[in-house]
Amino acid sequence: MAIEQFNLVLKSAKMLTPNTRHMIFVREDGKKLDYLPGQFITFTFDGSDGKPKRRSYSISSLHGQTDEIEIAISYIKGGVASEALFAMQPGQKFPAMGPAGRLVLQEEPISRYILIATGTGVAPYRCMLPNIAEKLNNPNFSIELFLGVRLKEDLLYGEDFVEFAKTHPNFKFHAYYSREQSALEPYEHKGYVQHAFDQLNLKPGSDVIYLCGNPNMIDEAFQKLVAMGFATKDIRREKYISSN
Repeated sequence: MAIEQFNLVLKSAKMLTPNTRHMIFVREDGKKLDYLPGQFITFTFDGSDGKPKRRSYSISSLHGQTDEIEIAISYIKGGVASEALFAMQPGQKFPAMGPAGRLVLQEEPISRYILIATGTGVAPYRCMLPNIAEKLNNPNFSIELFLGVRLKEDLLYGEDFVEFAKTHPNFKFHAYYSREQSALEPYEHKGYVQHAFDQLNLKPGSDVIYLCGNPNMIDEAFQKLVAMGFATKDIRREKYISSN
C-alpha cells in the first residue's frame, strides 16, 4: 500500500476525556484514504529549530463505515504537535501522509486475540471493530480487549467497547485503572493491564497478543509474554511516544 501525501481539513473536534481530543478530518482533495484498520497517519510540523517534525496517530475511524479520518490526541503542554492540533478550528488544514503501520489483523489459524492498550493506544482497536465483528462470526474464535488508564474519566472510547461487547458474546472488554478509587462496574478493575496476564490462561501457539500504547507497558508486557513461551511473531507491538 503506497504512502500518499495530502492535506487534511478539520471537519469537527470534541473532547472525549479531560486530556484527549477526538478530531475528524477529510482530505482536501476529496479522495478516500485507502488504509487497513490498525494503521496510522503522520502529520508534519515546523519545529522551533526550523526543522520539520513528524508525529503519527492511529486512525480511530470505524473502518469501512466512513471516509472521514478520525484520530485521538492527548494534550502535552508545549508539545509542537498537541499545541498545534488542539488549536485547530474547523476548516483549517494540515499536511499529512500515510497510511503506514503493521499493527493490523491477519488471517491465521488461531483461537483468540488479546488486544492490550494504554491511553490513546486504544484508537486502532476502535478502528478494527467492524472487522472484529466479522471474525467473531466464527463461534470458536474470541477477542478480549484490555485498556489501561489512570481514572474512569480517562477511559477513551469506553462506551463504544462496552456497547460492542453487549452484542458480541465472544468479545470481552476490560478497563484497568491505576488510580481510580470509586466503585467499579463488572468490566472494571484496579491495577495495570499487563498484570492481567496471569488470569487469562494464555496459550502460546493459539493466542496472539497486540500491544499498543505506553512504551514501558509494552516492554514489560513483551518480556512477560516471552517468558511465558510466546514467539515474537505472536506479539505485535506499536509504541506511542509523547507528542512533544
